[in-house]
Amino acid sequence: MPIDTKSLQLGDILITSSDNTVSHCGMVGGTTSVNTARGRVDRADMIYHATSKGIKLDDASGWANMAGGVGVFRKRGLSALTVGGKPATRVIADAAAKLAARCHYSPGRAIFKSWTGTSDYGSSAKGRVKKYLERLGSDGPFTIAVYCSEFVVLSYQLAAKGDDHASFFIELDGKHTLPKDLRNWLIQRSTVGGSWQVLGNLVN
Repeated sequence: MPIDTKSLQLGDILITSSDNTVSHCGMVGGTTSVNTARGRVDRADMIYHATSKGIKLDDASGWANMAGGVGVFRKRGLSALTVGGKPATRVIADAAAKLAARCHYSPGRAIFKSWTGTSDYGSSAKGRVKKYLERLGSDGPFTIAVYCSEFVVLSYQLAAKGDDHASFFIELDGKHTLPKDLRNWLIQRSTVGGSWQVLGNLVN
């Protein structure tokens, strides 16, 4: 089932087809103001993703044209959730923006670290999330190396302030989570009554 770029919402996760030799993923984290029959509206159609050219915020239309297709995943009920009085979708997008400003892409991390260890969320992952939260809250210079799926996982975890009991928390070790691992984790939770949805492939 196709999903139009106009139907995206903040926090949606995009992952390239499993048929691709090298998978890539990103997260809807920005909006553009557009004219509609109902007046000007903010449309969630900008995608954060970690690339070899840096942390990018690109229009969703480019993702819809990717070879092999791009699947869209959404946390069920996310648009109705709030965090500290703010919409959870906005909190997640803000976490992604804050992280994007203070991290960089690492090909070495993508090639080597992602393939070692386990993607299970354990004590090491909890320690890293806690450390990143402390660093992001400080005024000093701070940068971490990430790759695409790690960026998405961390955005959700940082938005939840490291609380793995938060309903939208992604319980994976981002450092060791490839896009295919994230895809499988989401699909496993997308069955009837599951906490996530597979919305379909992205189209313009």
